[in-house]
Amino acid sequence: MAISLSAYKNIQTNLFVKLDIPGYAVLTFSDYHKAYTIAGLSYTGLGQLLSIGSTEDTLRASPSDISIAIAGVPSSNVTDIIDNRIKGSECKIFRGFFDVTTGELLSIAGNPAGKFQGIVSNYDITDDLDIGSSTGTVILTLTVTSVVEMLQDKITGRRTNPSDFASGDMARVLPLQSSNFNFGAPQ
Repeated sequence: MAISLSAYKNIQTNLFVKLDIPGYAVLTFSDYHKAYTIAGLSYTGLGQLLSIGSTEDTLRASPSDISIAIAGVPSSNVTDIIDNRIKGSECKIFRGFFDVTTGELLSIAGNPAGKFQGIVSNYDITDDLDIGSSTGTVILTLTVTSVVEMLQDKITGRRTNPSDFASGDMARVLPLQSSNFNFGAPQ
């Protein structure tokens, strides 16, 4: 759905991320300067601590990756990242259009708009320590692969492992494996 912004002279855009980590939690955060609630979900405002890579604007869905970096992660939360299944988590990114003067979301159909949807394919934890001041910064970088790319890389076909022949119609294949068939031979 196309969003018409022609009636507005000044707008501001912000990105909102919803990360569903199985067995842990649904994390919601944004590059907005304060916490904001959209559709009943409260998004933590990370402001400049959140950096989201660019995407191509195309008419067709195309395979791609996007990078999400969160700076200033507390050291105590690093174990939460390592102990939970971040890889394989579902990630959705929305773009919200705001009125610059009021700071509120524009009340137009389709706002916020879906920007990217995918699965976390990898993550990186970087710990920068400033020895002189004894302070450090932990940066979590997520690589999210689009759903289109995941479908494109999907492997199809029938598996032929012995365990796949244990039940159903395939269970009749193993006894035939060592059989000798003489087609056309006289009886």
